[in-house]
Amino acid sequence: MRKRTAVVTLLAGVVCLGAVASTATAGKKKGTKVVIDAGSVLSGQQNVKVKGSLNTATACRGARSMRLFVIDQNGNVEATIDSGTSSAGGNWTLKAKLENPPTAEQFLQVKAKKLSAGKYVCKAGLSKAIAIQ
Repeated sequence: MRKRTAVVTLLAGVVCLGAVASTATAGKKKGTKVVIDAGSVLSGQQNVKVKGSLNTATACRGARSMRLFVIDQNGNVEATIDSGTSSAGGNWTLKAKLENPPTAEQFLQVKAKKLSAGKYVCKAGLSKAIAIQ
């Protein structure tokens, strides 16, 4: 009987230790909002330039991988046209030349990719659809 109690107590301790360890390694999750600066994104017939910043925890702003997509009116990605990284303050600029002049059904969208920064897990963020014209 004593052996059984000792084994059950030991197993309970291992389970509790595992639960505490998994919580500690998960990190604090921080949301990310991709903010687009106001203004026209189209220069000429095919050149696009989008500027903005990241609204998130300070530790999550710098060195974030950024992607610029062309999407259709349903939000489906048609192409990735540029990539870059954010500055230490969370500012970024992405620009590209479109293959063809944009149509009324095409939009731009910016994504900040997920990042682990110290004790934080910085969630990916996606901007709203940006009208090209």
